[in-house]
Formats: sequence, C-alpha cells, structure tokens
Amino acid sequence: MNDGTLAAAGNSAAAAVDPILDVEGVTLQYKTKEHLITATYRVGFKVFPADRFVLLGPSGCGKSTLLKGVAGYLKPVEGNMRLKGVDIKEPGPDRVMVFQEFDQLLPWKTVKQNITFALMNGGKCKTQAEADEIAMQYIKKVKLDRFENTFPHMLSGGMKQRVAIARGMAMEPDILLMDEPFAALDALTRRQMQEELLQLWEDTHFTVLFVTHSIEEALIVGSRILVLSPHPGQVKAELNAHHLNHDNTGDPAFGELQSKIHDMLFADRILEDELQEADH
Repeated sequence: MNDGTLAAAGNSAAAAVDPILDVEGVTLQYKTKEHLITATYRVGFKVFPADRFVLLGPSGCGKSTLLKGVAGYLKPVEGNMRLKGVDIKEPGPDRVMVFQEFDQLLPWKTVKQNITFALMNGGKCKTQAEADEIAMQYIKKVKLDRFENTFPHMLSGGMKQRVAIARGMAMEPDILLMDEPFAALDALTRRQMQEELLQLWEDTHFTVLFVTHSIEEALIVGSRILVLSPHPGQVKAELNAHHLNHDNTGDPAFGELQSKIHDMLFADRILEDELQEADH
C-alpha cells in the first residue's frame, strides 16, 4: 500500500468521526516594525481524537504561528478555526501549550506546585487535595515522582520538559499543543523524550498537535503529518506515519518516506536556485 493509499484510508476512517480541530482555508498575518508578514496562506487540515498530528516544515513556514492561532492568540485574516465545532476566538483551558523553552515553569514553585497551580487556577480542581492527587498521577507518568518537591533550577532541561508535559496533560485539554518541545535538548535526551511521549500516548490516547522542523522527528512522533511549504506556509501534502517509530528508522520504508518529504520541502528551493543560475 503506497503513501497516497494510506492517507486515503486514514482519511476515510477519520471521516466517520467528527474532528476535534477543523482548520479551513486559514491565512495568518502578523506585524513587525517594518512589515506585515503573511505567515500562512489558506491552510486547511482536520485533527481527530487521539491524533498525533504534526505540522512539519522549514523555519519561517508558519508552523508556530498556526499553533498560536489554534491556541487563540492570533485571529485569521481569512478562513476559520473550530474546536469541537465552535469558532476559536480566545485562549481557553481546552487547549494547553508546551513550548521548547526551559523557563516555562514558575521558578519559585516546586514540580508538584507548578502542576497544582495550573489545576487550581485553570478551574480543573476545586480543592488542594484533589489537585495534589492529580498532580502526582501525572508526575509518576513522566517518571519524576522522586522530584515532586524539587524546584525547576535543580532540574535538567529534559526533566523540566517532563514537568511541562505533565502539567499540560494534567489539565486534560481537548488538544495538547507542542511547539518544538524537544528542539533544545541534546540528541540522546531528545530521543528519550520522544519515546516517553509515545508511551504516554499509549497510556491515555490524548490528542496532540505537534510542531517540528525535523523530518525524522515528525515520522517518529506523528501519526499524521501535514507538510508545509517555505514561507508563506501552504499545504504541500498530508501523509500517514502511524506505522513508524524509533524501531523503524533503519527500514527502507522509513527512508523512502523521509526522502519523499525532503524532496517536497526543498524541491521549490532547488528549482529557484536553478532558475537564478540560468538567468546568470
């Protein structure tokens, strides 16, 4: 079965279920001091329950901007974004963001307190006892139960990201938004975090929208991948990768799909370079 058949089969199965997130013809823009930047142009996709949906593309293609739009921080100038059929107009606890920066935790609160603070202030829990219980459940899931009373400055980068993921999952959002969460980690820690994220998904089947510019990471983490063109981001393809993980990285099928995506991402740039050389 080829990639196109896989994608068609996946889309056919998903069609029987309502999407959690429906992005339709979305153009997003933002202003700098000197320019109005069009980050994405008429992008559309659907995220279904338990999807590990990856936005993949080169730097500057609008991946993170799309994530901000879904989070409710940026309104489209064209098209619409709906969460469970309702237009996204502002941020809400039904969407939780995990960033790549290590300083996203409150430095004056311990691991457990960072999570209980979010639970209490996000309206998830009404009592401290309930918040403590839920926090410890997720701290154990990310293998930090010996560090619940530790402050962030005493944790490694990977451990801080585990706390951020635990905090996000503890809120039990409709969709977890992850903006290159492992990009700042060393290669070994990054691989470990990818494996742990997949194990967490196996345990809970949460829905995640994951941004990366790494083709390999997209294939390992994602069940479905949206390939975006260079700036401004437009949809080049949607592919299924649910059958791939770390165990398949040396397989021909993994390499073929990796090469196919690479060609999609860089074919336009190669053609542009060739045209410029021809002009000279």
